[in-house]
Amino acid sequence: MEIIFIVKFYCFFKIVSIFGKPKLINNMSKSNYPKSPEKIQSGLTRLPITYHFKALTAVFSVLLFFVLYVLLVLGAAYLVHEAIFYDLNVINKWTILLKIGAVASSLMLFVFTLKFIFKLKNHPIKNRVKLHKKDYPDIWEFVYQICKETGAPKPKNIYVDPDVNAYVAYSNMWLSLFMPVRKELTIGLGLVSCLNLSEFKAVISHEFGHFSQRSMTIGSYINTANTIIHDMIFSRDKWDEILEKWQQLDFRLSFAAYILMPVIWLIRQLLNLFYQLLNILYSSLSREMEFNADKVAVKTSGSEAIVSGLWKLNYGYEAWNKTLNNAYLASQKQLYVKNLYTHNMNHIVEKSDALMAGIIKLPVDKRGGKLFFSISENSKVSMYASHPANDQREANAKKPYISCEEDGRSPWILFNQKEKVQEDISGLIYQLYWNITPDKFADDAKFKDFIKEELKGESLQEEYDNTFVNRFVNIPEEAVLKDNLSTTQNEQVLKGELSVLMTPVKALETQLKTLQDIVQGTTKIKEVKYGGVVYNKKNIDRGYQRIMNDRDKMLDETFKDWDVKFFSFHYGLAVKQDKATQLLKFYHQHNLIVEYYRKVVNTRANIFNQLQHIQQREEVLQSHLAQFRGNIREAMEILNKDMNVFNAATFVPLTNIGSVAELKASIIDGGRFSVEEGDIFQNGGFDKVIDQLEKAPMHCQRIDQKSIAAILQFHQEMKDRVLETQEA
Repeated sequence: MEIIFIVKFYCFFKIVSIFGKPKLINNMSKSNYPKSPEKIQSGLTRLPITYHFKALTAVFSVLLFFVLYVLLVLGAAYLVHEAIFYDLNVINKWTILLKIGAVASSLMLFVFTLKFIFKLKNHPIKNRVKLHKKDYPDIWEFVYQICKETGAPKPKNIYVDPDVNAYVAYSNMWLSLFMPVRKELTIGLGLVSCLNLSEFKAVISHEFGHFSQRSMTIGSYINTANTIIHDMIFSRDKWDEILEKWQQLDFRLSFAAYILMPVIWLIRQLLNLFYQLLNILYSSLSREMEFNADKVAVKTSGSEAIVSGLWKLNYGYEAWNKTLNNAYLASQKQLYVKNLYTHNMNHIVEKSDALMAGIIKLPVDKRGGKLFFSISENSKVSMYASHPANDQREANAKKPYISCEEDGRSPWILFNQKEKVQEDISGLIYQLYWNITPDKFADDAKFKDFIKEELKGESLQEEYDNTFVNRFVNIPEEAVLKDNLSTTQNEQVLKGELSVLMTPVKALETQLKTLQDIVQGTTKIKEVKYGGVVYNKKNIDRGYQRIMNDRDKMLDETFKDWDVKFFSFHYGLAVKQDKATQLLKFYHQHNLIVEYYRKVVNTRANIFNQLQHIQQREEVLQSHLAQFRGNIREAMEILNKDMNVFNAATFVPLTNIGSVAELKASIIDGGRFSVEEGDIFQNGGFDKVIDQLEKAPMHCQRIDQKSIAAILQFHQEMKDRVLETQEA
């Protein structure tokens, strides 16, 4: 059984100083630029010999690739020339066919080496807003000051996007290969929300550390090489379609296509080896680049700011994703807010005390300041996910430890029109992420009420060890409930039995968590032993799937008797209070939800298995794709048909789901799976199908948990009445 969770994000802190309340900084009322360290070690940002060596190695590998690539193109062009101008000593139908085959296959090979050119585009980034100097002078002045302090060139443009990130990029990657091109800075508003001004300065300084690195140019060449190689190895396009159709012709016309196929296969295998080599070399260089960029951040902000900023980013990431999740769910009820960042800050403030308590508990680092990362942990934030582990970055930033006065103010003071840019980005999120253009907005209080309703029932789930969270709960029919009314009359006995049942489940979940930590690099544990087999990074997928299957089997089989006792006990209470009919409506609706949930999960698994089989084929024919297309269409139509079961049932309202129409819309946008037409692998239809299959199980899981929460709430109300009667 596959259970897919809506991630529950926990938010965190006020934008305050790490070590208590922010200290007042002299003249800060006149300046929005935090102080820099007073003493900087000479040569702090000097690039080490290892950096130069890795950069030279990467340059050599790129040059080697382009030399080999040019030779490949020239070789293909030579074959075309020879095939066209080679004289036929004997002219007959066989030599003419041979000539045509040679010309056609050499032309196909030549086009194969250059087809990536037709796909070259400087793709515009849509989810960001440009900050003009006249409208946002303070952030531009702040950035210019960092440029002056780091010695980095000024950016051509500054943009903001929705997320917890910041990055630099060339304004035109392809032009950067041939001529100097100014770079652009993009700042995520989620990042602005979760750091103080010193930490924000450190993060932006880190990015400007990359501005000054010539190795960014090396990265451009490697990205270009990767684009060429990836297109030639992995892309299947019109070229492959033409080759496949050519093979299906009469053999006298298609024999050259069969000769060309192994040649293309060999070229792709050799390029794949080069692809891996380039990325290994650049990965090693990238690691050195990040350490050096962190040193630049230390130079402008001290050792503590960049490390504490890293520590807070994970919490900021969780808070922002919780905000997005709530906004998406609210949008299914046509409930929109004009400024999502107001609510993101609410999440941050709500958990501020808990976060501050966590910071106080951090041990003192003998190198200086607090020890934020005691284990090898990779960042959850996408902008740092591929960077060195955080404990290594902390060690690098504190070698040596450089102190600096901290500015605990929020970076939002740098944005002259804060509300406007927040509202502009919020509107982009609705448009680009969910294809919605709101025509009216709810007030903040209504949105808060929606979130409050969404969280109902969580405490009751915890009361039962969250046993209803990770499994499909099928409630027995009324006849079974009646037959088991006398099974137990004491809920404490039920909870005791549940504790015993959950012990082995929790042990398996602990091992699953350990395997996840190994993959993410957040633990020093290197392997897990289960069932006599040792699982490490090489075979961790098999281990995870095996433990997951065993856990799901345990949940599915060992809890059946307990479920009968549990629901029979509460059915008995309902009978005594004349609430049985009402309770059975909840039970019946829940079983319908679970049944449909299973169908969605199974459909998703079936489609993905078919996709995997196709991807594993050495040669994918149009007939394979046509059959797969038909299977997808049929699966979507069945899901739509099966959803009609809710129309015939008596609907019991759930929190934030007040009707059958809202229930369907909560399963899938619009209340109906889209049945895509035409060549879905070319017109974008397949991407829409995959998106629906990814979202629908999560939506069903949310509805399933709402249903369980409603049932547990009903149970609790009956038990409260019993207590009231006993007290009276």
